[in-house]
Amino acid sequence: MKILFVGRLDTFKGVLTFVEAARLCPQDEFIICGDGPLKMEVLNRRSTLSNLQFLSWVSQQKVNKLMMEADIFCQLSPVENIWAASLIRAMKYEKAIICTDVGWTNRFLNEETVVLIPPQDPQALATAIKFTLKNSDVRKQFGKNAAEYVKENLLVDKIAKEVYDGIRETLR
Repeated sequence: MKILFVGRLDTFKGVLTFVEAARLCPQDEFIICGDGPLKMEVLNRRSTLSNLQFLSWVSQQKVNKLMMEADIFCQLSPVENIWAASLIRAMKYEKAIICTDVGWTNRFLNEETVVLIPPQDPQALATAIKFTLKNSDVRKQFGKNAAEYVKENLLVDKIAKEVYDGIRETLR
């Protein structure tokens, strides 16, 4: 089974959590697409993992192809996930998504659209991956729910209003 991470390789995206989860799930194929300051650390840790494929930066066409092939997509920021274009793309492709429960993430997404886990917790990620892969009906339902959520809620004008309302609420 394939688990995909797409994003900048820095602490803001949680890529090292993904790498460590690969160590805990040796039977599954983990794929990283991205570039950034943690590239060398990812490569060093990858050297001991036969199930982790590192593709560096790839074209949007390649990302789309990988999205279609993936069983699970991971969005692992320890700070915020809601603005990640790759998250929205994975939802559009009806992928089961494992996402950190940080920032405003749970204001937009919930346990019907994604699997929420604590940030920077490779064990929680590995547990969520194993559960999601083992339960194909759950995995498919998450994908369908996520795609439906995108169609119903992720229109630019609706997002802008929700962010505006959130900022107003914070400033009160």
